[in-house]
Amino acid sequence: MFNSISIRLAIGVFGAVFGSWVLAQGDPLLQQAQSECQSIAQQQTGYNPGATQPQAGGRAKGAAAGAMAGAVKGKSKADQYGNVPESVAEEYTHSQMEEKAKMGAAAGAAKQRQQRRQDTAAQDAYNQAFASCMAAKGFPAGN
Repeated sequence: MFNSISIRLAIGVFGAVFGSWVLAQGDPLLQQAQSECQSIAQQQTGYNPGATQPQAGGRAKGAAAGAMAGAVKGKSKADQYGNVPESVAEEYTHSQMEEKAKMGAAAGAAKQRQQRRQDTAAQDAYNQAFASCMAAKGFPAGN
């Protein structure tokens, strides 16, 4: 009536379905260990993976700040020399805005790269602390 292949197949299907159901329910001990280890890793490293957001727009922010500084400098210099024709003052102001925008973009990009390196280092330290804690509690590091 039942051959050994159909029995093995039935057991395998049952095991896969039951195993998936058990995993979906979650192991309370595993969940508790993960929660504790997340808290410990956060305390040790000061890194909260849920709170960090990638920083974007460093170049644009720097360029905007630089352009504003250039405009102020250009306007200030133009006002300083009252006998300069308006077109020359505008050209100088525009030139200062371009120069300062380029400098601001470079500075903003550098600041953004530095922040990413710091975030990556903090995340690596957090992951290492979490994995060590999980291993100490007897769970594989991958969980």
